Amino acid sequence: MSSPELALWQRAEDAAANERWDEARQGYQRLSAHPDWVVPAQLRLSGLAQLQGRLTEAAEAILVAAAGVQDEAPLAVAVIRQAFDLGEIEAGLRVAVDPVIARSTQPEILVEAARLLCDQSLPEPALPLLEAAAGAGARTPELFHLLGVARMFAGDLAAAESAFEFCLRLNRDEVSAHYLLSGLARQRPGRDHVDRLRATLDRLGPQHAGTPLIHYALFKELDDLGQDEAAWSALAEGMVRRRRQVDHDPEADSALFSQLHEVVPGEDDARSQPSGPCPIFIVGMPRSGTTLLERILGSHPQVSDAGELRDFGFQARCLTGCLGGLDTDVALARALQGWRDWGRLGRQYLSHTQWRARGRAFYTDKMPVNYLNLGWIAKALPHAKFLHMVRDPMDVCFSNLKQLFAPGNAHSFDLLEMADHFVRYRALMAHWHDAFPGRVLDVEYDALVHEPAVVAQRVLAFCGLPWDPSVVAIESRQGVVATASMVQVREGIHQRYVGQWRRYATQLEPMRARLAVAGL
Repeated sequence: MSSPELALWQRAEDAAANERWDEARQGYQRLSAHPDWVVPAQLRLSGLAQLQGRLTEAAEAILVAAAGVQDEAPLAVAVIRQAFDLGEIEAGLRVAVDPVIARSTQPEILVEAARLLCDQSLPEPALPLLEAAAGAGARTPELFHLLGVARMFAGDLAAAESAFEFCLRLNRDEVSAHYLLSGLARQRPGRDHVDRLRATLDRLGPQHAGTPLIHYALFKELDDLGQDEAAWSALAEGMVRRRRQVDHDPEADSALFSQLHEVVPGEDDARSQPSGPCPIFIVGMPRSGTTLLERILGSHPQVSDAGELRDFGFQARCLTGCLGGLDTDVALARALQGWRDWGRLGRQYLSHTQWRARGRAFYTDKMPVNYLNLGWIAKALPHAKFLHMVRDPMDVCFSNLKQLFAPGNAHSFDLLEMADHFVRYRALMAHWHDAFPGRVLDVEYDALVHEPAVVAQRVLAFCGLPWDPSVVAIESRQGVVATASMVQVREGIHQRYVGQWRRYATQLEPMRARLAVAGL
C-alpha cells in the first residue's frame, strides 16, 4: 500500500479518535476510491454512520465491505461482526464461510468467527472453524465452550457434553458450561452433577456474578431427581440473585403494552402481496411450545424452519432511525406509530429473510416475542401467516421462571412480575385478534401434544399447505435447534410437561392468585 493512502488513513483515524466526524468521513470516503483500501474504509464508514444513527447508510457501507473481502482474515472478522450487528446476516455469513477465514493459521481468528456465528444461531459453519482451531492446538475454555454450544445446537449432545467437560477441566468455574451441561439430559441418581455444582457455589461465593446460573442448574438437576424442596430452594435463590442483576421497570413494561393497544389497521397499510417465499410467524410466550410447532412445520417439504429471527425489529429501527437494543420498547412503538410506508418496511424485512427459505415456498420466523410486533407485521406484510402458541398460564409462567434467559425476559425472575407480564400479553393478543380478524390462528399446546396429527392438520390448512403425515415425526429430524427447547424437541412429541407446575403449587401460589384475579 502506498504511502499517500497510509497517511490519509492515519489522518482519518486521528480525526475519528478525536470526534472530528466530518473530517474522518471525508478521509474514509477518499480512501474508498483506492482498491486496496475499500474494505477498511467502508468498514469505518459503516461504524461512523451507525454511531450517528444513520443505520441504512451503515448497512450500505458494510455490504460494500463484505463484497470486497479478499485475503485479510482479521479484517474479514471485523466485517462479519459489523454485518451481524447491523442485521446483514446473509452478507456476514458469506464472509464467514469464505476460505479467507478457514485458511487462517491464527486460532483466535477461527474462534472469534465461530463465536459470531454461534451468536447468530449458525452452528453448522461455526463447527469446522472450531474444530480447525482445536486441531491447531488451541486449548482455551472459550474454544471448548463454543464447541459445546455448536454441537448442542446441531444435535450432537454426546459430543457437546465432552466439549463442556473439557472446558471445565480448563476452567472449573466456567459457569455457563455448568449450566448448559445440566440441560443436556435428564439427570439420574449417580449420573448427576449436584455435588459439583454445590462445590462451585461454595468456591465462587455469593457475590460472584455467575452464581445465578449455578442455582438454575442446581434446580434443573434436583428437579430431575425428584428433590422438589431442595430444587425450589435453588430456583428461588437463583431468581432473587438474577433479579438484582437486571434492569427491569414494570411501569415501562405496562407503558409499552398500552402503546401497542393503539396499533390498528389503517388506510396506509401495505396492500400488495410480495413475491417470493412467504413467512410464517410463530409467536407466543417463550416456553409455550413455539419450538415444537416450528419443528412440525419445518418437517413439511414446502417449509424451511429459519429459527428465531431478529430481522423485523431491526429493520423497523433501521427505517425509523430509532436506535435501541434487540427488544421492542416504547421508543420504537412511538416511532412506528407515525410510520406510513408499511410496504417499504415489509419489503425490507423480506429482502433480509427470504434467503432462509432455501428454495421452499414458506419459511418460519419463530421469534416468540414478535407477538409485540404482530400489529406492525400485519400492516407491513398482508400475506403473512401468524400462529399463536397458547399454553396453560401456570405451565407457561412456571416454565419461564425456571429458564434463565440471557438477555431478555427480565420479568421472569419474580413471581408477581411474571404474572403481571402474562396478563398484559394475553390482553394484547386479544387486541390483535380484534384488530386483525382471521390473521392469527391460536394453537393450543395441550391439544398439540395430545392429538398432534389433528392439530397439525388444522395448522397446515390455515397456512395453505397440504397435509403430510411425516410432520409429526419430529424425533426423526436432524438439523439445528438453537432455542431453550433444543433438547426437549429432539425427544419427539410428549405430554411430560403438561401440569408440571403442580409439583410446586405451594411455592407458586402468589403467582397463581395474581393470575386468578385477572381471570386466568
